[in-house]
Amino acid sequence: MSNRSKDKYLLVKGKAGFGNRIESLLTSILYAKLSGRRLYVDWSDPTYSDGGVNSFHTFFECPLVDPNDQFPETDSVKPEIWKGHLHKSIKDMQRILGNITGPDDSRLRLSADPSKPDYSEDLLIMWMHLERVDDLRGHLKGQYKQIAYSSTEDILKGLLKENLILRSEIRERVDHFRRERFNSEMIGLHIRYTDMKIDLPNILQKLEAVLKHRPACQIFLATDNEEIKEQLEKSHPNVVTAPHWYAVPGSHIHQNSDCADRMENGIEALVDLYLLAECDYLIIDSRSRFAYLAKLLSKSPSSRIFDVNVTKKRRLQMRSLILRLSAKLGWYSLGLRVINTGGWILNRLHL
Repeated sequence: MSNRSKDKYLLVKGKAGFGNRIESLLTSILYAKLSGRRLYVDWSDPTYSDGGVNSFHTFFECPLVDPNDQFPETDSVKPEIWKGHLHKSIKDMQRILGNITGPDDSRLRLSADPSKPDYSEDLLIMWMHLERVDDLRGHLKGQYKQIAYSSTEDILKGLLKENLILRSEIRERVDHFRRERFNSEMIGLHIRYTDMKIDLPNILQKLEAVLKHRPACQIFLATDNEEIKEQLEKSHPNVVTAPHWYAVPGSHIHQNSDCADRMENGIEALVDLYLLAECDYLIIDSRSRFAYLAKLLSKSPSSRIFDVNVTKKRRLQMRSLILRLSAKLGWYSLGLRVINTGGWILNRLHL
């Protein structure tokens, strides 16, 4: 994938919570670097925005993105369905499309394919539910050759560290809470338990195992369920939580009509996220992509990070290993075909 002139653009749309949209953005950042396209990020969708304000610039700074830039109004767009609709959200476009059969169908119809380097259109629209770094491995050449052999997780960590800088006002909220409330070794505990319910029994079992060896630890709890918060505070006197808005237990926290300030709701979520990353130990279920993001940000050694979603972890490790070896041997396309057509083998092996 060779560098292009600066009149080629990549517009990244946001959808869902921070875990999904940041994984999507990190993949898109890598694509923009490889293709030389100018990057725009549009998070004006109502998940974390009030009144159509682009919330990305409230949350982050990015060296590839100028907050004063505007993407061009053009008919040279891919996918073509976006012509005349460049300012609409993914959800708006899904309504226009209709007959959406699932997340993959929506992505295929509304996003450029990150594995394809040679789009001629001036403006590409890109979004995805999860990272797709492996789709780009065959194009990691030249100055990017070294990371072609890195794990997907390491590539994402590098992209996150170098390209998404938390705004100073939010960083100060994180640092202030840490100074005031983190008084000993900390166990970061993430429990998503509203619209999506993680493996709570295994999470709590792992918590007790860590506390058995480190009984003086405090627990920093990040949860979207106020009942979980109350139960943990009753059973463990050393639980601390950052203040934020809670949805009614069981209801969706994103785009909830009861939330009076969605931008502030996003800031509170980021405070939780970066406080989790400051903890000495981390206990998560990476089926929640927010939790996986905390893992990417964490400075703790892997021996202190506990992910109860072991089956998915093994499968992703196997996928990454196949693609890394294939790229090293120059067989990237073959490796991708093995992944795409041989998934049933991994299922049979329970990997």
